[in-house]
Amino acid sequence: MDKINGLFELEILKVVEAFPSIYTKDDVVSLLNVLRTNTLNEAAELKPTVGITENQFQSFSRDVNKSLEDEINRGNIEVYDTSSAEFSISYDNRLELESLDILTDNITDEVHNILLDQFQSHFGNFIINNPE
Repeated sequence: MDKINGLFELEILKVVEAFPSIYTKDDVVSLLNVLRTNTLNEAAELKPTVGITENQFQSFSRDVNKSLEDEINRGNIEVYDTSSAEFSISYDNRLELESLDILTDNITDEVHNILLDQFQSHFGNFIINNPE
C-alpha cells in the first residue's frame, strides 16, 4: 500500500512542479487524489493469492497414487465384475479368460474420495470458507 501511495505522491508532485497546460494543476491533483483513493479502496478488498510449489504438487500426486494403489492392493475396491467373466478351453485343455468387465464406477468413486482426502491434507489450510 505504501508503495502505491508513494507512486501517486510522486505523480502529484510532478504535476505541481510542471508548467501550466490546458488543465489546471488543481484539476490534475484532484483527479490523482480521487484515483489514489479508489485504487487504495480496491487494493484493500483484494484477497491474497497463494501459490503451490512444484514439490508440493508432486508430493500430492505421489500420495494420491500411493493411496489408490494401497486401496486396490488391500482389496478395498472391487475392481472386477467376476460375474461377467467368460472363459474358454484352449489347446492342451488350458482354461483361458476371454473377457472380464471392470467396475469403473467403483474406481472413479474411490479416486474421487482419495483426491478429496489428499487435497484436504495437503492444501486444506488454503481453503477459504467464504461463499462468494
